[in-house]
Amino acid sequence: MTKTINELVADARFTVFLGKNGAGKSTILRSLDSSDEFSTKYISPERGGTLKYDPNVEANISNNENWMIQDRRKNRTEQFRQQSTAQFRNLEVLVLREIEQDPVKRQDSGYTFSNTLEKINALLPAIELRRSDRGFKIFNNDDAPVLEDQVSSGEAEVIALAIEVLVFSRESRSNRVLLLDEPDVHLHPDLQQRFVAFIEAVAVEFDFKVVIATHSTAIIGAFSKGSDVQFVPITGRNQTAFPSFGYSPICQEILPVFGAHPLSAQFNRSPVILVEGDDDKRVIEQIVRSAAGKFVFSPCVVGSVDEMNNWETWLAEFLPSIYDNPRAFSLRDLDDSTQTELNDVGCVSRARLNCYAIENLLLTDECLERHGHSSADFFNLIQDWTNQRPNHQASPALKVLVERYEDRRIIKIKDVRNVLVALLGTEKPWEVLLGQMLASHWDSTNSSKNSIREYLGPEAMRKIFSSLQ
Repeated sequence: MTKTINELVADARFTVFLGKNGAGKSTILRSLDSSDEFSTKYISPERGGTLKYDPNVEANISNNENWMIQDRRKNRTEQFRQQSTAQFRNLEVLVLREIEQDPVKRQDSGYTFSNTLEKINALLPAIELRRSDRGFKIFNNDDAPVLEDQVSSGEAEVIALAIEVLVFSRESRSNRVLLLDEPDVHLHPDLQQRFVAFIEAVAVEFDFKVVIATHSTAIIGAFSKGSDVQFVPITGRNQTAFPSFGYSPICQEILPVFGAHPLSAQFNRSPVILVEGDDDKRVIEQIVRSAAGKFVFSPCVVGSVDEMNNWETWLAEFLPSIYDNPRAFSLRDLDDSTQTELNDVGCVSRARLNCYAIENLLLTDECLERHGHSSADFFNLIQDWTNQRPNHQASPALKVLVERYEDRRIIKIKDVRNVLVALLGTEKPWEVLLGQMLASHWDSTNSSKNSIREYLGPEAMRKIFSSLQ
């Protein structure tokens, strides 16, 4: 069932709308800000000003409760940081009132406004805020005062945002939703992560919801695994269906590929390729290292072929909300499959090897020849090794290989691949051996039944290995 935006927001404590510039994220947040269903506070995406106390700003806030609300419904709030600084003094009053009204906190001598101030200072490794008669003053780690215009943009940004969050946390309204429009602006990825941890802790402690609009994958990755969070891709202003997903192993594996910020185009330079296991990942990584920049993929381990569809669907829904013309790939083993060609899923190109698993490429003509063996010669080596070691744990599988040597492309050889590497006469790990071979021999013109071309298969050749140009 398709849910409305309000229904989505009601589903989780944290909702993150992902989308490119112009996709309509701010429009959604402003519609929530106008909703009668929630008690909201909207933080605009472009936030100007300095962390300087301005009595005129404080007067405007005090004299007209709608002044700041209306000012922040614009894309840019010119005096945002002055507004936050003015609210700091109100924050102190709200905390003292909270202590006065809560018998437990009133009896706790350790619960003071300093605890709240420490929440802000925990975000700031190089400076700290201290109370003053006009709100706060800023000092560096050498205990020297720092002027407001000497504070970095990122530090000023996170101080202002933290004050806004803490003021909102003390407001005595029901069904509260804090709307943060691109809180990642000016924030280094590490600072984005600390800020998300801060939001998580405060929102849980004071029981309110948070909605974030962003195109930063650092924000997504910063949420804790147990967090009540959902991510909603926004692909355009005319979007009517809003699929959502929670934090999962897919996020954990794929998000680091994007780099510090998706606008860096890191993803499209090195797109994700989903693979079934760590073996496949190591082979792909070796191809990347050996191909001198001609083969650029970031392999991510799915875990099993049964999960591949979920990961592909996740990528197909997620990537268009962040990238123009996104690309992703998936590569399956053949195993015992007799299925026909795989259809792509959105921006995800799907392919299946034409051999049982990637290690079967050890038995291709090109791999044997690369190590000085013919097909017949290597058959004899396997047979001799097996006859000399009838009780070895690898012998049963090798006997099957000998019996079905002409069908070696579709035989499971996982349990004997290290023996085969030793018989090839190399001490290299089999993943390194295959990665180096594929980087240099993938375009062999050999089209025999045991060629690399045949083992890779037409899907993988066309969709994945064609990038090796």
